[in-house]
Formats: sequence, C-alpha cells, structure tokens
Amino acid sequence: MRYGIALPNNQGVARMAQLLELAVAAEAMQFDSLWVSEHLFHASYVAQRLGGRPYHEPLTLLAAVAAQTRQIRLGTSVLVLPWHHPVRLAKTLAAIDDLSEGRLLVGVGVAQTEDEFANLGVDFHRRGRIADETLGALKALWTMDVPEFSGEHYRFAGLRVEPKPRQKPHPPLLIGGNSAAAIRRLQRYGDGWHPLSLAPAQIAERSPGIGAQVPIVVRAVTEIAAQPWERPVAERRTFKGTAAELRAMIAAYRAAGVTDLVIDANTADIDATLALWRRLREEVLI
Repeated sequence: MRYGIALPNNQGVARMAQLLELAVAAEAMQFDSLWVSEHLFHASYVAQRLGGRPYHEPLTLLAAVAAQTRQIRLGTSVLVLPWHHPVRLAKTLAAIDDLSEGRLLVGVGVAQTEDEFANLGVDFHRRGRIADETLGALKALWTMDVPEFSGEHYRFAGLRVEPKPRQKPHPPLLIGGNSAAAIRRLQRYGDGWHPLSLAPAQIAERSPGIGAQVPIVVRAVTEIAAQPWERPVAERRTFKGTAAELRAMIAAYRAAGVTDLVIDANTADIDATLALWRRLREEVLI
C-alpha cells in the first residue's frame, strides 16, 4: 500500500506559499504522493465551505511543487475535464510532467456543480460525453507526432504539439468517480481508478469489473479518533477510527484491491494537518 496526502488547496488556506511548504513537508515525511483539487467558481458546496476564502488553482500549484520536490508523485484529484480545452491542457500537463521528471498522475472527473457549469457556458448534461472526447484527444496529443482528432466538440490535424510528456506513452490517467459511467470511462480510457469516499466493502463489490491489475487510488477524509466507532471497518466511507481501527481498515482496503490511500485532513488549519500526518506516520502507517 502506498500513502498519499491531499494538499488543502480547496480549503481556504490564505496563501499558495503555505501549500508549497506543506508539500515539501509531505516529501520529508516520505509520503508517496500528493494531490490537488479543482473548482473554478465558488459554486454550490464550495461556496458554503469557503465563503470569501481562496480555492487555489491546482496546476499552478503542482508546477511550483514540482520545482521544489524530487521524489513525491504529483496528482490531480481531480481535474474537471469539460472545463478544459484538450490542447491547452495537454501542453500544461506535459510541462508539469517534464518539470517533475515524470512524476505526474492525472486524476480526472466530471463534477456535480451544475451552477458552475452554467457560469462556464458548458452543458452540464453533456459533461460525460465531453470528458470522454477530451480523454481521446489528450491521448492523441501526447502520443502522435502530428496529432489528429475529430470529435463532436474538438477537432485538430496537421500541426505538431510539443513537448510530449516525460512518461511514455503518457502520464497515468486515473478516472475519478463512483458511478457506472465512471467505470465505463475507466474501462475505455483509464490507467487506474480514483474513487472518493468509498468503503472497502464497496470497492470490493466494484473491483471485479475493473480488472485485477488496475491501480485503485482511494481518497478519504481522515480522522484519528480517541474512542472506537461502532461501524464495521469494511463499511466506513471515511478513514476514521482509533489507530488500531485505521490499521484494520488499511488491511480491508488492501484486501479489496486498493493500491494507494490518499489522506484528506479536510481542514485549512496547517498545524492540524501536519499534526495528523505525524500521528499517522507514528501510529498507523507502520
């Protein structure tokens, strides 16, 4: 099992420089990966959580982290594909993969914030089709010397796009989401599955449909509790419990086929985040 951490770029931390310091600390603590989230507007639940506090842009942050770290892998959890033109996105991600010497993991999804889609002029009800087309376009842009693609929303041909990513054929594409549509997207385009807040038992139910060799990278809100929780560890959608219960939950995740667990402290409090990471290293991830 590998262990990652979610940088709280989505929690209202005042300055991006604070997130960069957290990323450097995560590498020093020998976490395997770090992950950033994406929203553009303060829409729906984002507005309720943040008010007027910032939601920091994920790819700018990853580029800065790439320059300040050497080993930790850098992931998106997740990029909302219908909000990006594939040519611009392909170049940006290739640049980060190059800057990081091939450490990029590209988690992608479609989001649920209908008001945000409306303000971006993107059809919420076609977001899955747009995402699928974007994935096909990204693969063409990353793997063809002179890429060609013809779809309903995007078309290009006859011009080079450089540079290509450092990783070959391209950075791993991890398909976010827990729905049947997400699983179909994974089967067609993905190199791994990135579910959010699924219990070990739920993952075990779905994993036969995705193949035994597919990486499963689970992100879960995390809390080390003082007292045991009555819910069975295999049915917990949050990574919550005593240290002993969390170790049992890791075993349940591993048995379900999970390869990576991403720890989400779910707070803008930098000191609380660091304290949680230290306790996990000392008491749980042993």
